[in-house]
Amino acid sequence: MKKSALTGLFFLIALCITAQQKTIESAVVKSKTEITFPENPNRQQEGDGDGGGFPTGMESKNTVFFSKNFIKTFSETDFGNNTVIIDRLNKKTTTIIEAMGRKTGYYSNEADEAEMRKRMQERMDSLREARGGQNTQNNFTAPEVEIVKAEETKKIAGYTCKKAIVKTKTRQGEENELTVWYAPEFKMAEGYPASGNAGFGGGGRGFSGSFGGGRGRIGFGGFAGLDKIEGFVMGYEMSRPNGFKMNMEVTKVELDAVIPDKTFEVPKGIELKPASEMQNMFMRQGRPGQ
Repeated sequence: MKKSALTGLFFLIALCITAQQKTIESAVVKSKTEITFPENPNRQQEGDGDGGGFPTGMESKNTVFFSKNFIKTFSETDFGNNTVIIDRLNKKTTTIIEAMGRKTGYYSNEADEAEMRKRMQERMDSLREARGGQNTQNNFTAPEVEIVKAEETKKIAGYTCKKAIVKTKTRQGEENELTVWYAPEFKMAEGYPASGNAGFGGGGRGFSGSFGGGRGRIGFGGFAGLDKIEGFVMGYEMSRPNGFKMNMEVTKVELDAVIPDKTFEVPKGIELKPASEMQNMFMRQGRPGQ
């Protein structure tokens, strides 16, 4: 009888703990991302004291508007702005790039993005094979992921966040670590950018999502393992032996936000082209003689 009562008590406690975490269906999240690029002596050209025009780092201010039917991410940098609008009902993505005083728009659907990812992978494999490497198109596997919880906490945007270390190991045996700070009180509903608040390009679908990292890879497009965090990612820190560093931290969170549909409208006056045209442009630039 006592054993049964204790079992029931533990069940109720576990149920209460689980119920405390709220799933958010709409939100506005602001964040800042800072990147330091690896040191490269080739940047410093003779007679050019500013490093040959190559930046040593980048900073991005980002805003995510998240709702049941739409997602909009806006990233603002010194080099230009990037907006990605995802229509979840019609499965359509619009990417708007603002640079050098010009606005260029591109659209795609899920089938387009799958085809572009395939073409990009084929291009990468072709370059890898030309350099004597191995084709990975048909044998790519996501890295192994381990989440290690820590005792430390940190105050971010008014929330007391817990610390976790996301450890990944690739098929080649490369080990990486990502320090994550998360709020356990809530999580976002399905569809929120898994890369954590859209640093440098939307963190999901759209042009950046099609070509930046991909699911399971570590790149601007996303980090493996963030979907396993038991809460909402409020910040992360990463560094590599070559000097590369990346830090993201949320600066403001508005939960259960009422977001007007006009927020997700594509601005008028922008000529929209298929996203494949942008991919073709970038692939041509990577060819010798272009």
